[in-house]
Amino acid sequence: EFQFQITKTSIAPKIDGRLDDEAWQRAPSAGNFHLKWPRDGAPAPAQTEVHCIYDDKFLYISALCQDTGMTYVINSLKRDVGYWDSDGFGVVIDPANNANNGYFFGLNVAGAQTDALLSNSNDWDTNWDQVWYCETHKEMTNWSVEIAIPLRILRFDQNNTTWGINFVRNDLSNGVYSVWARVPFQFDGLDMGWTGAMKWDAPPHRVKGNYNLIPYAITAASKDFEAKEDWKIKPNIGMDAKIGIGSGMNLDLTLNPDFSQTEIDEQVVNLTRFDVQLPEKRTFFLENADLFANFGIPPIRPFFSRTIGLDEDARAVPIWGGARLTGNINKDTRLGLLTMQTGKQDSTPARNYSALSFNRRIFGRTTISGYFLDREAYDKGERLKNEYSRNAGIEWFFISNNGKWMNWLTHHRAFQTGVNSKNWWGNFGGQYSTRKFNIMMDVTRMTENYRANMGFETRIENYDVTLDTVFRIGYNFIFNEAAYRIFPKKENSRLNFIELSGQNFIVLNPDGSFNEWSPNIGCTWNFRNTSEFNISTAPFMADVPVSFKFDDEEDLTRCPAFPAGRYEHANLQAEWSSDYRKRFFWKMGAAYGGFYDGEQLAVSGEILYRFQPVVNISVKMAYNDLAFPQPYCDVAFWNVTPRVEVFFARNLWWTTFLQYNTQTDNFNVNSRLQWRFRPMSDLFVVYTDNYAVQIWGPRSRALVAKANYWF
Repeated sequence: EFQFQITKTSIAPKIDGRLDDEAWQRAPSAGNFHLKWPRDGAPAPAQTEVHCIYDDKFLYISALCQDTGMTYVINSLKRDVGYWDSDGFGVVIDPANNANNGYFFGLNVAGAQTDALLSNSNDWDTNWDQVWYCETHKEMTNWSVEIAIPLRILRFDQNNTTWGINFVRNDLSNGVYSVWARVPFQFDGLDMGWTGAMKWDAPPHRVKGNYNLIPYAITAASKDFEAKEDWKIKPNIGMDAKIGIGSGMNLDLTLNPDFSQTEIDEQVVNLTRFDVQLPEKRTFFLENADLFANFGIPPIRPFFSRTIGLDEDARAVPIWGGARLTGNINKDTRLGLLTMQTGKQDSTPARNYSALSFNRRIFGRTTISGYFLDREAYDKGERLKNEYSRNAGIEWFFISNNGKWMNWLTHHRAFQTGVNSKNWWGNFGGQYSTRKFNIMMDVTRMTENYRANMGFETRIENYDVTLDTVFRIGYNFIFNEAAYRIFPKKENSRLNFIELSGQNFIVLNPDGSFNEWSPNIGCTWNFRNTSEFNISTAPFMADVPVSFKFDDEEDLTRCPAFPAGRYEHANLQAEWSSDYRKRFFWKMGAAYGGFYDGEQLAVSGEILYRFQPVVNISVKMAYNDLAFPQPYCDVAFWNVTPRVEVFFARNLWWTTFLQYNTQTDNFNVNSRLQWRFRPMSDLFVVYTDNYAVQIWGPRSRALVAKANYWF
């Protein structure tokens, strides 16, 4: 039903957003878009007509987007930012037509680009960046798009003449999202299991010569006030390279990489007894990251690239260089190879980090995947024999052809000197999704000697404050959740749907005894104007095995730690967000109730104003007041994060980000100017400043200028 033929053109269209080129007049079209959100199946209120043609170098796509209102929403002019919160158009491309891996190219009505790699687990990796071209043009009752995608950046079998494809339209004036090939409500609009077919009139020819060199030069001036050091000025150079190998593989090389232009982490208030996983933001580690980073489940990741370039105390160590080979060996098999070398710094030895992974489609959309990780330590070029850390695992992931059923089964092991038992973990689970109903369950067993020195595990280490000791305690947990959606019968209802949901998290000790129980029951009202209200209740019960505390007071006599033992509490939470299409957007939330032996009042909020499309001003705030009985100390934490973004053009923007966090006793300023002076080539100027909140004294300061050029 959803298929069309693409034809070759002898005259390339001019990419200016206007659809007056002769080539478009004779091109076959795809239209009759269908609603994806907030309802599915019905014809879209504002239709879209798409044409596709090609020549020896490019795939060309045009779209005429009808509009019933001229109030466009433009969230950002920055690449890869705010696509879903803007009026826009995008295309999903699956060259192998096997619903496993593909590409997404999208742009908003102002022409700001978003490109991403897609995988069958509905992950999209916007850190994959390539050079492609697009423009838009606005009329009174419509706006139009022209896109030119170089064939050399796509990996495909030139003997395959049928590609999976779908087109996505963001029509925020009507508050809807529509697609060309129907996608049921419960699935992501980019789900490759629901693409149509693009049939080539002749086999497309693979374009050779897909390689890029990206050298950089940097000058950094920095001062560490706490160490009482003088200003230091440090110039540096390095280079990245991207090389296409065959029809489906990419080789990425980096020499003396520098990540000073990467945006700083957004600080969070941590009220758990365990570490918080912050996301990786360094570009080199993010492209094709799913081949390594998707193993495991969110609280347990055997591979986490932030461990590369950091010591055990999260301090930076130099990275000398590395290589990564990733991509498709054939239409059913993906392969990943990575190796990185770091240098010695203080007591941390030089280390090599290597990873091997594969992903094999065995039938339908079902895959089996595996990995092997190896971290080795070196001193003066000699390998330290007993300093290795290795991990291996294998995973089965089943998706039915219609996407309703999923199930998974995994097994993971760690290998270290002197550890021969209780060094594994595994899990199994399943999920069933329909338009109205979703249910999921996962069962995990973690043994106490499992270590992921190249990864992240959230709760096996239990820090005892009184003894100043970490105890490794294995666990078993059962997590299940269910949701039921109620759709109004009236077409003109103010509601999109009501969702009733529940989660249940049970943790058992290795011997099967009780450890923790934390269920959550909630209800969400999603409105036609895109606003949303949620209310939930969350009881909690735990037999905590170690002493703990939430304040940073080191004097245990004045502020003692809470002892190990049974704790029970419950709280009520509510959150309300406004219409995100408006130039003024707000979100506010509150929680009140018990918190271990005391009480908690938590208030959070966010406001955003867009001087569209030039300036975005936002402020996020979180306040937590924890009141405890004597002799324990009360605690109050503030986390306030203002942000100002100024878009001078699609290739020039300035962002200033402030963070005031009393839990970490830090006030941070990060201001970054980025000028994309040619495609994928940038000049960065970054200023950072850190202050201690309690004494309001400077900690560190730096000014960095960096330029990279994409050959």
